[in-house]
Amino acid sequence: MFKFFKMIVGIDASNIKEGGGLTHLIALLQNTEETTTDIDKIIVWSSNATLDKIPSSKKIEKVSHSFLNKSTLFTFIYQFFYLKKSAKKRNCKVIFAPGGTFISSFRPFVTMSQNMLPFEWEEAQYYGWKMRLRLKILHYTQTYSFKRANGLIFLTNYAKNYITKAISLKKSSTIIPHGVNPAFRAAPRKQNAPSFYNHEKPFEFLYVSYVTVYKHQWVIAEAVCQLHQNGLPIKLKLIGSVLDSFEKVQQVLDNYPNSNECIEYIAGLPHSQLIEHYHQADAFVFGSTCENMPIILIEAMSAGLPIASSYYGPMEEVLEYAAFYFNPREVKDCKMVLENLFHNPEARRLGALTVFNQTKKYTWVNCATDTFKYLVEVANNYKK
Repeated sequence: MFKFFKMIVGIDASNIKEGGGLTHLIALLQNTEETTTDIDKIIVWSSNATLDKIPSSKKIEKVSHSFLNKSTLFTFIYQFFYLKKSAKKRNCKVIFAPGGTFISSFRPFVTMSQNMLPFEWEEAQYYGWKMRLRLKILHYTQTYSFKRANGLIFLTNYAKNYITKAISLKKSSTIIPHGVNPAFRAAPRKQNAPSFYNHEKPFEFLYVSYVTVYKHQWVIAEAVCQLHQNGLPIKLKLIGSVLDSFEKVQQVLDNYPNSNECIEYIAGLPHSQLIEHYHQADAFVFGSTCENMPIILIEAMSAGLPIASSYYGPMEEVLEYAAFYFNPREVKDCKMVLENLFHNPEARRLGALTVFNQTKKYTWVNCATDTFKYLVEVANNYKK
């Protein structure tokens, strides 16, 4: 009797180490049992540190190599010289490269756009020369990968339209948004009147994100300090490890004597420890000017929070009409919008309810189902 073999799929996670890319990888692999009925095995290539963080199961085979535990240059060397041989040996039929860059000669492969910085050069100009050089290299490697790929995944229409136009891409593609951990989900709370708050119990804005140049934490911090100075009982809680530009935040803290009363900074926390902060906050604020599809934003939506957001990038596509929008480059505009949010409990209530309902479609089960279905489709089309 012949045994029927299902498909074997590979995931090249050699350049995934932290942040949203790691969250996405873990969530995909946590949902393999119910979303991969057409797949017999999933091979994952990455560093030991990353492999230790992903789930273990009979369906998942973890593969590492000394080169995958070194610098980016060595991961490129592994991709170019060793990955194809390793995949063929394991009878892999398609490779998914969610990190965006894939220089192996293995075919077919599917890659994914998760980082807009290599393409939105107007944002990259605010960095020093070393970071600009790194982003320029990423621009070329990802453009090369996207144009050679047999399939391409975008997270939003905004990212697809921007990148397709930027690099004259004619490749067929699909849109598969991220999901959100159900532990973040909480029905919108009662929205209290401004008179409910005082300086002993202030209205708390939460901003979760890496501190870096395009996140504009210092602009929001200054807006909050000025509003607090004017008597508004509010505070800002910033959570996120520092990549760069913290000196701008520190300058605001030093310039405003009241900053120790209205600004709280917490260095990066494990993802699971963020949940209680979302559930304790009164509103979420998001000041980024360069995003593909921020997981932290849909976490805030899922947590039932009213949201004040930058109007840049895909934010209006994700939040639609339900957010308080502002220009995160201007303290005056940010200040006006935060004050408006604080003084309008009914608008807060409607906004929180609307974004909460929108997140029902953002599940990791949906993301994993659509992703693995697309990988099988690409592999079958290539075989034909």
